[in-house]
Amino acid sequence: MPKQPAASAALLVLSAVLCATATGCGGGRAATEPAATTRAKGDSSAVADNSAASSGSSGNGWTLTAPASAAGLARFQPSAAKLAKLTQALDQTAAELGITGSAVEAVYDDPSQGGYLVFAGFNGSGYDPSALQRMAQVPATREDGTDDRITQDWQPTATGDHGGQAGCQETMVQSGGLAVLSSSCLWLTPTTFGLVTYYPNPSSDHFLTNTPAGVVAPLMRKVRDAVEQPAGS
Repeated sequence: MPKQPAASAALLVLSAVLCATATGCGGGRAATEPAATTRAKGDSSAVADNSAASSGSSGNGWTLTAPASAAGLARFQPSAAKLAKLTQALDQTAAELGITGSAVEAVYDDPSQGGYLVFAGFNGSGYDPSALQRMAQVPATREDGTDDRITQDWQPTATGDHGGQAGCQETMVQSGGLAVLSSSCLWLTPTTFGLVTYYPNPSSDHFLTNTPAGVVAPLMRKVRDAVEQPAGS
């Protein structure tokens, strides 16, 4: 099996943390999907021509902000511990993709899903959108030493109107007869890098179970529309 690209490591850590929380480590309700359930495969939308890395109508590229709402969801302030996990995973992923810049992060409450929609990214310049292709890999499975079986996969997805490159890393964590699938969807333009994913809300009346690419990718595009604006606008 080909060696996994290093750029996927930090997202695997983040996804595993989120999945572990969803299965009860963070106080949430246990997911009840059998391990044998077929995984949802990707975004049903046609993948756009991501090779056209649009730089925005201003001609100066895009810039990220953290508005009070995104994708119809209100902003939420997470605990310092949870925000630190997000920041660490974002920093590692950005470093492995050769990205530096000014960090922008926001968390949005999604009561209907029983969780929070997380956005994190960087503003910068000179980014190479094709670097996101390093995430592409054949499905890879490993044991984590605690009887959990972790499988990850990368799926390209449509970028939306802002261009660049985009894709989603799906991570399946299986523990005994339980399985949870989570996704982190990313985009990269010459001036912005962004990541959208979910984490559970243990106090919710609902419980966050599976968030495959087919769920997260459309939300990623809605979040982009809210947080990413032409530079100088």
